[in-house]
Amino acid sequence: MRKNYKHMPNVIFGDFMLRTITIKDYRDMFDYGKDVEVTKYLTWGPFKKPVEAKKAIKNVFYPRVKRGLPRGYAIMDLKLNKMIGTIDFHSKKKGENGAEIGYVIHKDYWNQGIMTKALHEIIHIGFDYLDYDIIHIKHMKQNVQSQKVIERNIFVKVNIEPFTYQKNGQLITDDLYIYELTKERYNANQQS
Repeated sequence: MRKNYKHMPNVIFGDFMLRTITIKDYRDMFDYGKDVEVTKYLTWGPFKKPVEAKKAIKNVFYPRVKRGLPRGYAIMDLKLNKMIGTIDFHSKKKGENGAEIGYVIHKDYWNQGIMTKALHEIIHIGFDYLDYDIIHIKHMKQNVQSQKVIERNIFVKVNIEPFTYQKNGQLITDDLYIYELTKERYNANQQS
């Protein structure tokens, strides 16, 4: 059965919700995407103008549907009705029934376990709704907070690769830690 990648199921966890991102979220995305600390370990940002966030949603998130991926999830603070981050399946390996997850969250929400829970929920979506066989995730070596989020969600480190990219006119080099989670391991963990 073909999934409606434009409108994925909403997921509520505590005072937060995952729901499909829309263009209307661009102001909230700009709010955290303009922060140098928030975007430090990302290949994009920081945003300088709100229109950049709008273009990112339109040109990065929306086209994923044509590539057989969900558009992406907005992480919503239900009390404030505000998007505080994104978590999404952003790419696929050719010939593999799986995808890679990426995420970012507003600095005001760091160190509260929100991203750990959001990742837990999107893993369920990946295996139980999208019926993936494998999910990948990566972080740069220096991004220790991201490493903790990943490891709390039973991913297994499978490789470390040198990684170099250009950002804001600078060449950045770090090691990229690569993890995966198979459906088999996920199912075994669900039963324990």
